[in-house]
Amino acid sequence: MNTDNKTVLDSFVDGIVLLNRSASDYTLDSYFLFKGDYKCLKKAVAYAKETVDKVVKKQPLTINPLIFVGEINSCKNHLLHAMWNSLLKEKQKIGEGEPIVLYSQITPFHDSMVTLYESFNAEERKALFLKTIERIKGVDMVFIDEIQYLEGKRALNLVLEVIKFMESISKPVVITSQKIGIDKTGIIPDLAERLENFEYIKILPPDAEDRLKMLEDFMKKENLRLENQQLRDNWVKNTEKYPLKCLMNKLNRLVCEAEGGVVTERTIEQIFEAKDSTKKILDIVSTRFKIDPKTLINEERKFAYERSVAMYFIKNENRGMDFCEVGKKLGRSENTARTAYDGIELALNGGKEHFNKIRPAKIRTDVEEIRQLLQPS
Repeated sequence: MNTDNKTVLDSFVDGIVLLNRSASDYTLDSYFLFKGDYKCLKKAVAYAKETVDKVVKKQPLTINPLIFVGEINSCKNHLLHAMWNSLLKEKQKIGEGEPIVLYSQITPFHDSMVTLYESFNAEERKALFLKTIERIKGVDMVFIDEIQYLEGKRALNLVLEVIKFMESISKPVVITSQKIGIDKTGIIPDLAERLENFEYIKILPPDAEDRLKMLEDFMKKENLRLENQQLRDNWVKNTEKYPLKCLMNKLNRLVCEAEGGVVTERTIEQIFEAKDSTKKILDIVSTRFKIDPKTLINEERKFAYERSVAMYFIKNENRGMDFCEVGKKLGRSENTARTAYDGIELALNGGKEHFNKIRPAKIRTDVEEIRQLLQPS
């Protein structure tokens, strides 16, 4: 293997594995969920805590891998983050150093890496596998986020071989997937076929009891109180259709909107502002770019720029809507919506970088024209 190929392999391994993510990378509300007692997360948290406990005590694993499945914004990532924070705290208690966790986030945009992997010959693939194995021998835990994006791709073979190896040496693997509505052998057929002692857990939407208990626990944690008890019913009613992550975002906004530590009717109104100009924005954006409004919600990546402009305006025009809700309007995640918004904002503020190969000058022109169209006539 020549030097150039070795460099490529090193870069590839670095690309799929991120070492030593610090605790500061993870959100505090992750641990809030982990410590709670909520039906929607009960089974997932129980297995997660058992896995962390066995890692700390260096005991053989009874479950490996652990697979969390749920819709977009079901807080799968929050569970991973909470496991990291819990592992960190437990290791600190016994005087050990910071845990080493491999965090591999698979996204639809890893196609270039998949193409690169498919170009490797047998010798290079073997070397890549051995290099990846060498990297994980000393770790405490491995997280693989959104594995469904590898389904049907040859790079999946590498990931499955690594997972199988980690199972044999009792190194815990925790996997997330958005692929729901199936039994545990159907998540990815090749995955179920190669693994033995794994647990597949669906994260359910929070019911009224969970939503109310989260409110009460959060209020206690943040030293907030309700102006009157009817607001409890108001909270349950308003959060009925929210996925778990959006619910957490609403709870976090309580701290910002509460008046002197008191949650009032005005606080609730600000958090659940009824205004929603999404349809108007999608119609105007699609007209401006001469595309069907449905195109903005489908899977076609070539319209990512137009979709990003739409998300930018949806967020700006709807004060009570967080990025979680903005993303959901177009079938995307909170992170996608936030990245899209930041990309447009960067261009508007004089950023010189290209956004999805669109020059900032064009972005500024497009945004200004759409802004004019949104003005009341």
